[in-house]
Amino acid sequence: MKGEVVRLNVRVFALTAAILFGTLSFILNILSVLTGWAKGFFEMIAPFHPGYSHTVGGAFISAFWMTVYGFVAGFLFSTIYNSILKE
Repeated sequence: MKGEVVRLNVRVFALTAAILFGTLSFILNILSVLTGWAKGFFEMIAPFHPGYSHTVGGAFISAFWMTVYGFVAGFLFSTIYNSILKE
């Protein structure tokens, strides 16, 4: 077991990152809409989320885009990680 190389499953890692990014974005957006917390941050990232506004509907739009970004980030990370592992 010692010294064994563990490769990441690219599809599973990308889907996990997508779900995590999307869910956290939705929860944080809802908290921001309800309390005003971190409103400036969400206004700053709005240009990267087409259709986003600081509303409950905007939380769904942000969650969608963060799911897409999370999938891409997870895919790229796991692919690069697997490519640099020693065989």
